[in-house]
Amino acid sequence: AKNYKVNGFFWTGVKGYRGSYLTAIRNGDYGLYGFDSRYGQFDHSLGTGSPDAGFYIGQCYPCDALITDSESYLNGLGYSGTNAGGNLRIVRSTFRDNRAGIVPNSGSYEKYPPERESTIVGNNVHCNSRDDVPAINAALLVEGSGIISAGGIDNVIERNLVYDHAKAGILLLGFPDGDTVWDVTGNKVKDNNVSDSRVADLALVTKDQNQGNCFS
Repeated sequence: AKNYKVNGFFWTGVKGYRGSYLTAIRNGDYGLYGFDSRYGQFDHSLGTGSPDAGFYIGQCYPCDALITDSESYLNGLGYSGTNAGGNLRIVRSTFRDNRAGIVPNSGSYEKYPPERESTIVGNNVHCNSRDDVPAINAALLVEGSGIISAGGIDNVIERNLVYDHAKAGILLLGFPDGDTVWDVTGNKVKDNNVSDSRVADLALVTKDQNQGNCFS
């Protein structure tokens, strides 16, 4: 799916979906997009050149969804997912040369906030600081970081290889949304290999430092 004005591949309101061996190139919004859907899988697929995200799963809880063995590059965001979680796994994939890498987030503009209970394990996340690729506002806001939990709760970020970022390697971020700030709570960041971040390899930016987040 190449050079479409909106999305390359799009599932919405679906129970049971799969996108395998798909290639989405320079589409106007998302590459591979699952919205308000459950029991899904993206595997062995590629998303590149989208101003929003190469891969997106959003507005689902529980999502019961998987992204595996895939690659996302030269997008605004490698992965984005608003208010998604509950047996949502992003594993064994590569996110490189985007404005920012893997960015699940909370927001009042979609149902089922906040983002929670996502598992991000065993990914290669590097060089997500490109300022010359297409981007929407969210990508501009978090540009230069590898993995970001933006207002997320009880996520597991584990055994990822994260390197070469202009700002942070792995960032837990209280996320502003109008008059609301979705704070980060209960996130577990452990056993990652993070290097060559120009501001911080591991970072926590939150309203309340005592929110049960853990780095180990």
